[in-house]
Amino acid sequence: MIWLWMHLFSWIVLLIVVLFAVFSRNGAGKLLKMIARICYMVAIISGIILLKYAWETSPVLAIVKAVLAIGLIGFCEIYFSRKKGVGNSIKALLVTATIVVGIIGFILAGGRPF
Repeated sequence: MIWLWMHLFSWIVLLIVVLFAVFSRNGAGKLLKMIARICYMVAIISGIILLKYAWETSPVLAIVKAVLAIGLIGFCEIYFSRKKGVGNSIKALLVTATIVVGIIGFILAGGRPF
């Protein structure tokens, strides 16, 4: 159960960091990037451990979530590196992708831990 809470907490912090980076005027600073990278590591480690439980619920959705989550991590890193020339559609796509991955995670967890 602790892994589920760790995974949830890391994704919530990542969502907050992404929202702050997208809507801030001066861009994503080094602190935001480091917080996001710590969240990636915690989410990857806890996600690997939780994968066996998600696999029992829905193997296809577990694979889809894992692929989307890894893609989201890459998308966040690309966004953080190219902050200045990014349009509004890319910003909206990043926020939407973060929320979609979170929703799929809640579906896989069966609404837990809430």
